[in-house]
Amino acid sequence: MVRSILFGLAAGVAVALLTKLASLLGVSAGPAAVILALTMGLGLAHRWKTQHFRAMGEGFQQVSHKLGQLHDHVSEAQGLAQLTRFNDAYPLPFGGGWALTADAAALLVREIALNRPRTIVELGSGVSTQLIGRMLKEAGEGKLYSLDHEAGWADQTRRHIQASGLGDYVEVLDAPLATQQFNGQEYNWYRVPERVRQLENIDLVIIDGPPQSLAPQGTPRYPALPAFIKQLSPRAMLYIDDAKRPQEQETIAAWLREFPQFESRMHDTAPGTCIFRRKP
Repeated sequence: MVRSILFGLAAGVAVALLTKLASLLGVSAGPAAVILALTMGLGLAHRWKTQHFRAMGEGFQQVSHKLGQLHDHVSEAQGLAQLTRFNDAYPLPFGGGWALTADAAALLVREIALNRPRTIVELGSGVSTQLIGRMLKEAGEGKLYSLDHEAGWADQTRRHIQASGLGDYVEVLDAPLATQQFNGQEYNWYRVPERVRQLENIDLVIIDGPPQSLAPQGTPRYPALPAFIKQLSPRAMLYIDDAKRPQEQETIAAWLREFPQFESRMHDTAPGTCIFRRKP
């Protein structure tokens, strides 16, 4: 309301000034002067309106961005609260280079508790490696094979596993990246160790690698399903991290086209999580 009043006053003053200017330019104070004044006034009003709405749009974008950040922080806090019991004996290394966020980790824990997978393959080790190991140890059965292309990071994960007493349930394997073909295209993907290639009835594949930074414009995680499709159990599930990214969404869309026996479900974690499983 205040803006409208101010704009009306400003427009009135502008018309009066423009009418005077028209008179000085030799245009009679009759209809021609009024038309000139109104035309110039409308031009100024349009420019003001455009700048005003642009500023409003930028303000809304900033507010939307802040709300998105707040949503992610709340999701993280909820995830950490749900994972409290796992921090008793050996604190979990959330944050820093450990990529899985707390809310995504809580979703993973929930899915494992519901589905009780026995053979699990993980692409990209980290905090999830410890979480899964602890759940398998509690259950007293199951095995996780975690592949990592960075030898130093894999060694760090092994130290955490040993310190947590999870060596009987988790094996962290070096799997350097190599150029390979999938569906007629080349990808820089894991050189899967032979013992993992020989696995049967894989119940869960966790896809948190390779890093997108290695192929900024590509879909480096696409090979996961075609690489393991023949080894999956009838009840197998794929857990896809970072599913809000366009590259992951492109990968999921490609899988749905090429493997129509599967279906996907998105979960609103901070990075976005997609659960991919066979149709009932």
